Amino acid sequence: MSAVTVMAAGAPRQLLNEWTTAPEEILETFAAEMRANMRHYSIWPGNYAIVIPRQLREHLEAAGWSKTDIAEFIHRRARIFRREWAEVGKGAVVRDRGDSEYTALDSPDDLLVIAAGGPAGGFGAVIPPWLGHKSRAVTEPIGVCIDCGPMPPPGSSGR
Repeated sequence: MSAVTVMAAGAPRQLLNEWTTAPEEILETFAAEMRANMRHYSIWPGNYAIVIPRQLREHLEAAGWSKTDIAEFIHRRARIFRREWAEVGKGAVVRDRGDSEYTALDSPDDLLVIAAGGPAGGFGAVIPPWLGHKSRAVTEPIGVCIDCGPMPPPGSSGR
């Protein structure tokens, strides 16, 4: 069965890492971009998507990392303290809550891991949520389910 996922998102944030084969270092580049988004845009957690290109994906696969491993690592690393806002011109909102920690993802399940791209290098992307929990990614099946039989014709009332 095929499916489509949609989410309200901010603009993709391109990144590059061609200088390592270590999964932790590769994924730290993605987590750092998510932290930057949290500093510059919104601290509220939500669905993030990361687009992992073939070159980086091959290193992750060679090391035996699964999508679950990737999501758990990103969940641990993509977080900031409110005091970091002072470094980007938002000191007025830090007040006495500088030690408050914010995470980009409520859980590892909130990360959408996307494999895309050809052999052009280590160019990946982070796609941030549009204002955290205000929107959630939704996945719906499309096409024909082999085990379910044919879908009704377009325009019919059955599904």
